[in-house]
Amino acid sequence: MDMADRLAEDGWRELGYVYVNIDDCWASKQRDAQGRLQPDPKRFPGGIAKLARYMHDRGLRLGIYGDLGTYTCGGYPGTTLDKIELDAQTFAEWGVDMLKLDGCYSNASVQELGYPLMSKALLATGRPIGYSCSWPAYQGGLPPKVNYTLLGEICNLWRNYGDIQDSWASVLSIVDWFFNNQDVLQPAAGPGRWNDPDMVSLRAGGARGRGRAG
Repeated sequence: MDMADRLAEDGWRELGYVYVNIDDCWASKQRDAQGRLQPDPKRFPGGIAKLARYMHDRGLRLGIYGDLGTYTCGGYPGTTLDKIELDAQTFAEWGVDMLKLDGCYSNASVQELGYPLMSKALLATGRPIGYSCSWPAYQGGLPPKVNYTLLGEICNLWRNYGDIQDSWASVLSIVDWFFNNQDVLQPAAGPGRWNDPDMVSLRAGGARGRGRAG
């Protein structure tokens, strides 16, 4: 909420910085009795829907983290294939505007099925939700394992490469990888579909997503 206040009150919103994105570890360790994801009651006592309203009242958008696997990278409940539609509907009902779907505790077969299924599920909610896929980062980032034509059809943006670390060597490795592979990566990008080099680049504006929604 403090980040939202800073974006709204200090002029950042007018420059295009409109997303406040929650990363991993926001959820409770257990789903509720209906099988739905639920926020940690100590960290988010008012729930995610209340937080989304706080963002929307200030002309901002709320992003949330999920994982296409049995667990998130931090060990919280993941979105298994049988929970994709339920989780998409939950995020929509909360008023979420963007979903980053990671890929820890999954495998290539699950990812091949799950990432397109989540795109369809987000679309089916009727709510515009930007869709960030981590799929290519788990498959080496390059063809033939990564189909960038398909990614451009189902995702708004995608993680191509590994996480950034707190070092210049990490920044340089990401920059070098994108430079060395730009002939493959550059054609994949276009309106509503972007390569995502983690925090090396900051993007003003944002996906008013398709899920690939909207």
